[in-house]
Amino acid sequence: MGSRRGVVRSVSVALASAVVAMTGAGAVAAERTVTAAGPCTYAHLSVQPKVVLSVPYRTLAATVTTDCQDFEYFTNTWDSWVGVAGGAVQGTVIFTTSASTVTRGIDEYPQVPDTARLGVWTWTPQRTLPPLALADLNTVRMDVRLGSASYVAARRSGATVTVSTRSYRYWTSTHAFGPWGRATGVIEWRTTGTTAWHGLKNVYADDLGRYSYRYTVSAVREYRVRMFDQSYVWGFPSAAPARA
Repeated sequence: MGSRRGVVRSVSVALASAVVAMTGAGAVAAERTVTAAGPCTYAHLSVQPKVVLSVPYRTLAATVTTDCQDFEYFTNTWDSWVGVAGGAVQGTVIFTTSASTVTRGIDEYPQVPDTARLGVWTWTPQRTLPPLALADLNTVRMDVRLGSASYVAARRSGATVTVSTRSYRYWTSTHAFGPWGRATGVIEWRTTGTTAWHGLKNVYADDLGRYSYRYTVSAVREYRVRMFDQSYVWGFPSAAPARA
């Protein structure tokens, strides 16, 4: 490491090829300089645990905490983690300090394209410098799935209420939202002026993401639809309730 300040630091996520490029950029220090400034016993990565991909490219936040103090180097140094999903490396987190005094700290912010592998990424220690060992760096998980959006409408005819829902999800093939066919969820209701939602009817959308339910009720209620998570899609409740 070029500079350790014992506080939360920003980290960067780059694709695995970035590691190769950085390694060839210059000499790397063999170990941290030992001083009486204080301990140097850990470096812990923190990433966003739930990542929603609804655009072609996302910039994410991540931090590293460490008790290592300031050290000075004449060469580039870093601690790194690799993110693995489906048995393949998806990216690399690098906590770095350049030999230049004007480029210490952030290298670049985490990036996740919608072409990356979906599912759980496990960030595993890849590299560090003495006195730290790889066991002093933590392992952390990040769940990457596609985003979704749902809408609900309700209309009344006498004592009969019809609740209709539409569900959409992000598609990597078009880099845009489209119908979420065969999505599942639940229609919920609440009394106007209250906050507690109650389950009414399970949703099984058709190929175009549509579902409709009709029932008899005299009281005026508010309705929403809450879609369930799927393996590679996050489900969310509809943003605006309908009233009937």
